[in-house]
Amino acid sequence: MRPSKDEILQFLNGLGPFDWAVTINLKKRHPHYQTQITPQIFEQTGRHYLSLVNKALFKRQYRYGHAKLNGIFCMEIGKTEKRPHLHFAIGSNGQLPKADVLRELNKAHAKLDWVKGDIHIAPYQDVGWLGYLVKTGFDSVVLH
Repeated sequence: MRPSKDEILQFLNGLGPFDWAVTINLKKRHPHYQTQITPQIFEQTGRHYLSLVNKALFKRQYRYGHAKLNGIFCMEIGKTEKRPHLHFAIGSNGQLPKADVLRELNKAHAKLDWVKGDIHIAPYQDVGWLGYLVKTGFDSVVLH
């Protein structure tokens, strides 16, 4: 029996709280390696982004598994005219200043290899963003 969309949203919302809604556009083909983007590259890029942010904010605590940001992301490939992109819901704990988290979100974006264009960061509003994340199906959602 497949869970309903409401059950999936309730599960994902329970992984929160979330503070940031982030969208990153990706390249369709890597210019140096002449490689097309694949679902594996999608997932590795999303995990690498969250890992860079966590390493910058928590340093040794993250490396030893004691602290990390809540993170969910999904992969979306549009039609031929639309660029592949990642949508993130990221939650920071109350001890971190919002300005520090925002700075690290932007710095980590600059270090990604598959990025094309700008990053879009907005405050997380409500569970509607999680609904948008699962619009392509729960199979494209990755929990970090």
